[in-house]
Amino acid sequence: MIYIFLPAYNEEVALPRVVEKFDRVLKKENRPYNIVVLDDGSSDKTAETAENLAKTYPLTLLRHPVNQGLGQTLIDGFEYLAKKSAADELIVTLDCDDTHDPKYLPSALKKAEAGYDVVVLSRYEPGGGEEGLPWPKKITSRGAGFFLKLFFPMKGVRDYSCGYRVYKASALKKAFQVFGNKFIELPHMGFVAMPEVLIKMRMLGCRITESPFILNYGLKPGKSKNRSLRTIAGYFALVKLCWRRPLMSFPRKRESTHSSF
Repeated sequence: MIYIFLPAYNEEVALPRVVEKFDRVLKKENRPYNIVVLDDGSSDKTAETAENLAKTYPLTLLRHPVNQGLGQTLIDGFEYLAKKSAADELIVTLDCDDTHDPKYLPSALKKAEAGYDVVVLSRYEPGGGEEGLPWPKKITSRGAGFFLKLFFPMKGVRDYSCGYRVYKASALKKAFQVFGNKFIELPHMGFVAMPEVLIKMRMLGCRITESPFILNYGLKPGKSKNRSLRTIAGYFALVKLCWRRPLMSFPRKRESTHSSF
C-alpha cells in the first residue's frame, strides 16, 4: 500500500487536481493507494471537498478544528500513519497546492523499494528543476539549502526543505519509538518542520537519497503560506537544537508487516 499524506489548509481549488493526478498515475502503475488529507482548520471548503472526493477515490479525511500550522499537522499525520501502516509500506508526503506533480513519484518509489528509507524528490538532482518560481524565492531556497548542508551534511542530498518525499513506514515507526513527542520539536516554526524531519531521519542512520522532480510554482492557485522571516529564524533554531547531536544506528533486521508503531 502507498499512503499519500496531504496536509491541507485552504486548498479547495488544488485538492481535486492533486487527487485526480495521483489516481491516474498510481492506477497506471497498478499500485494500491490511500490518500490521507489532514485539513488544518481551513476557512474555505477544503474539508467538504475532501468528503466529496472520498465518494469516488480511496481517501481518508482527518481534521483539526482550528488551524494549528504545518508543524503540528505533520506530527499528527505522521503519528496516524505510523500506527496505521505496516512496516514494509510506503508513505508519501507533498504539498497540497498542485506544485508537486505525481508523475515524478514512480521513480522515487523504486528507489525506496531498492532499499532507501527516505527518498527526497529534489529540484537539484539532475533532471529536476523549478518553473515559475520568483527569483527571491529561488535565492532564499538555495541559501537555506547551503546553510543546512553546512551544518548537517548528507551525502547525495541537496534539497533539505522540499516536502515531496517517500518514507518507509518502518523509518517513521522507528522515529516515533526513539524521539516520541520530540520527533518534531519546532512545530511553531512552520515549514522548518520539513528539514527537521530529514535531520532526525539522518540521526537515526536512515539511508537517504534523492530523485528528480520539477517544481511547477505556476500551478499554485493561491498565495504562499510560508513566512520567510519566521522560516529563516527557524533554521538558526534548528542548528541550535540539533547540531552535533549524535547519530544513531538504524537496525537492519527483517521487517515485520504489522506493528503498533
